Parts: sequence; structure tokens; C-alpha cells
Amino acid sequence: MASWGADTAVASSLIGDVCRETAKNVAMKVPALRRRRLKRPRTSDQDTTPDEWIERYAFQPLRALLAAGEPVAGKRIAEIGPGDQLTSGLALLVAGASSYTAIDRFPGDYSGPRAKDRYRAVRDAWADRFPEFPWSDELDVERFPEEFPDRVRTIAAPIEEIAVDERFDMVCSFQVGEHVSNIRSFAVKTRALTAPGGVAVHRVDFGPHGPWRKYADPFAFLYPPDWLWRIMGSERGVPNRHRAHEFAEAFASAGLQTRELERELFDNGIVERSRRRLARRFQDMPAYSLRVRALTYVCRVS
Repeated sequence: MASWGADTAVASSLIGDVCRETAKNVAMKVPALRRRRLKRPRTSDQDTTPDEWIERYAFQPLRALLAAGEPVAGKRIAEIGPGDQLTSGLALLVAGASSYTAIDRFPGDYSGPRAKDRYRAVRDAWADRFPEFPWSDELDVERFPEEFPDRVRTIAAPIEEIAVDERFDMVCSFQVGEHVSNIRSFAVKTRALTAPGGVAVHRVDFGPHGPWRKYADPFAFLYPPDWLWRIMGSERGVPNRHRAHEFAEAFASAGLQTRELERELFDNGIVERSRRRLARRFQDMPAYSLRVRALTYVCRVS
């Protein structure tokens, strides 16, 4: 483990994080602790300003679909893993979507006080952000989403296991693909959920999450071998660490034609300096795939 860091202090910090993450994972196996943890918010705003939060969790899906050249008016849209509130769903409906379905393994309190505050924030920011889409008085945030059963549906199930009983004009996810347990099942379900002529848009964050963000080397979370990574996070939905080319292969094998949009990259020098410390399976991966920090995939049925 000492070889993970450039010096003793870094190696010690890495070992400490491994121990702490392992302890958290073990705790999640205790039913009472698991229930209490799942009640806590997942989409934390501690590291974001209000403007950053609303852009990431409310407006990002709409902006991404529009950037992909996909108008949402009249479309049936399903979002995988929307988070603690349905702010993105509210935005898509105001922009003209005919219906919105949220698919999430751990549904949030979508009608609770915190959620209502978020919906009000979306309403208050709307005119400045999207003047081309006038706010609909019909979508009263004080009654959203509980009084709109004809337009809002929630499905409490992991995407890998969902029983497909409906197809959608648009399927999307944002910062979710890196957390699914099986990316091939994720790709297969994407194809199954997408109606003929429809489109799926998935933005995957390939960078460090949680405690791994503090390291100067953004690839520190790729140091532990897979067996250790599973011990640290099998019960917690930590990043699956699949790289960009593996997602592309999974989508292709599911019969989806994919183009890339809005790619963010790490510096190539960082990749080469870090490669020798990575777990074995990452060391032989293409540099271009390791360089990808974030990427939006636009998928259609081939």
C-alpha cells in the first residue's frame, strides 16, 4: 500500500481512507444503520452555491437535452436516479414534457418540506434562466408532485432490475452511470426503455467522489484493487470505476448507436504520471479513456 503515495503522509492518508470506507460499508449491512443512513439527503449542497446547486440538480437535464438537439415539448421522459427531489422533473415539465417518470432505487421525500423549498427555488429562478419557456401556472409548486399523478410517476427500483412496462421518448441520467452495479444491464435497460425513434442521454462523471476528491492525484481512487474496492463500497453505491470506453462498449453491445457530447478531460500528463500506481486492470487501459473526466453519451437504437 505504501507504493500508492509519493510519500509516507499520502500513503498514510490513503490507508486511513480505506479503513474508514470499509467501516462505513460494514455498517451499511446493519439494517437499522442502513435505514437511518438512507433517510439522509444524498444531493448535498455543502460544496455548492445555490446557483451551482440549481444548475446541477434542476436545470442540467433540460440543458443537456437541448444541447443534444432534442426538444422536450410533448415528450414522455424517464430520468434514472433524479436524487432527493424532483427538481429536474419539474423543469422538464415546465419546458413542455408531457410526462415525467423518476426511476430510483432509493426514492427521496419528494413532497416533503425540503423538496418544496427546492421547487420554489426552481420557480423563482426560472424566468431568468429559461425565458423561452414561460412558467405554467398549472404547475403549482405547492402541489407538486403529489397532485399531478397524470404527469408524474415514480418507480422505486434499481435500473438494472426494473421490469419494463412502458417506453419513453427520452431516457436520461446525470451522474448516475458511475454508480450502477452493472453497466451492461444499465445499457440493456436503457435500450428497453427507449421507444422507437427515441433517444437516451447519459452524463457519466468519471472523476473522484467523496474522500477521494481531496488528493492531488485525481486517480487516487483507482489505486485500490477491485477486491478491496468491493469491500469498501459494495453496500453503498460508490463509483463502479468503469472507464469511458467500457460504457461505449456496453451501449454498443446493447444495440445502441452512441455519439459523445460535452467531454471533459484530465491532463494527459496526469494520466501518465499516475498510471504505475493504478490497480492492474487500469494500467493497460487506453490513455484516452483514462483521461475522460466527464462525458455525455447520446444513444439511439441501432
